Parts: sequence; C-alpha cells; structure tokens
Amino acid sequence: MKYFLTFISLFLSLFCFAQGQTKTAQDLFNEGNYLAAAVEYQKQITAFPKDSYAYYNLANSYFKAGDLDKALVNYYRAFRLNPRDKDIINNLSFTLQKTGQNLIPENMPRSIFLIYHYFSLQELKGLAFISLWLFAIVSTFMLSFKYRPFLVKIAVVSLCSTLFFTCFYLLRVKKDVQNLAVVTAPRAELRSGPSENFPVALNVPRAQLLEVHDKKGDWYEVSVGSEGAFNWVPKKNIEVI
Repeated sequence: MKYFLTFISLFLSLFCFAQGQTKTAQDLFNEGNYLAAAVEYQKQITAFPKDSYAYYNLANSYFKAGDLDKALVNYYRAFRLNPRDKDIINNLSFTLQKTGQNLIPENMPRSIFLIYHYFSLQELKGLAFISLWLFAIVSTFMLSFKYRPFLVKIAVVSLCSTLFFTCFYLLRVKKDVQNLAVVTAPRAELRSGPSENFPVALNVPRAQLLEVHDKKGDWYEVSVGSEGAFNWVPKKNIEVI
C-alpha cells in the first residue's frame, strides 16, 4: 500500500507539472508564435464551431503570421456569426484594405451596411420562427376566447414581423458571406469552363475575394467584384467561407 500511494503521488505530481507546462493559444500568440497559436485556436473551433471569437482569434493569428488569405476567411466567418462586433468589423475591413479590397461597397453608406448586417442569418431565422409561433398562439387565443382588440394588434404585429424577418432572411441568403470564397493559392487561374481544357480568362492573386455562383464537381463558378463575368476556378485554389 505504501508503494502504491507513493506511485499515485508521483503520478499526480507529474500530471500537474505537465499541465502547468501546457501553453494556451493566447500564451503562444503573446510570444509571437502565431502559427502554433492558430493550431490551438483551430482546436477550439473544432470543439465550439459557433464561437465567433475563436474564429476572430484564429484570424488574428494568421494576420500576424502574414497569411492574409486565411485571415480573411476566418474574419468573415467571425463576421457571419457576430456581425455587430466592432473589433471583428474593423479587423476584417483593415485586412481587406491591405489586399486592395473594401468591406463596404463604394456606393453604400457605412450606416446602411451596418443596419443591413445587424442580425446574423441564424438570428433572422430565429426571429422569424419566434414571430410565427407568437402569431399562432395569439390566433389560438382569439378563436378560443372572447374577442379582444389587443390580441388582434398582437396578431397583426407578429404576422408582419414573421413576413419581414422571413423576407429579410431569404434576401440575405441570396447575397451573404456564405456565397464568398477567398483565393488561397499564390495565383488562381479563372477559366471559361469547369475544366483545365478551357482557356484561362483571368488570373487573380492570393487573398482575392470571389463571389460563388455555382459548383460542378471540384470546380466553382465565380465572379470578381463588380466585373460581372462568370468564370470557373478549381476547388484546390480557393476556400469557401
């Protein structure tokens, strides 16, 4: 028993020492070991895929390491989950500017952009669902009990809210960051069709933002900014946000 207790005590001591030696992602980041910090933040994302700040910290690590393409991908993912966070917006905008791009379209006021992106897609879906349930509950009360004017007002407001949030959600789905991709290769050749047999229509640099329109096998149909021309790029050269 004496030797057994000694063994347990030694084991616990070694375990505690090992735990004390383990560095957190923030420790690695503070030390300037940005790629190692990125690995640790990626583990956090694997465990908590809806954590916007994990994506934000991962993007910061890649930015400090000079990988602007991966930084953009993860800033956008953080923005998609948490579109009201000022730090996420500012860092995303700054990184885009570093690559010669802009977060807010030139013909759109910043206030309009922020209002348009005030809610995330998940929040819009949730608000539409809550409004619909409220309308259903109030309608049930109106049919089951004596007529009450205030119930009619609630029913009308909840129905209008359901229609508003549903339409807003559908609009955002068609034109949101989930339809974007970032070039992760040193240079991506955009071809006129989904095959190496088609001629190259355009060359785009690393970290270029692309809008995704369609997919065929390992090829994506994309466009660059407001140019409007649709071309194809292999999956290996981009990362879809």
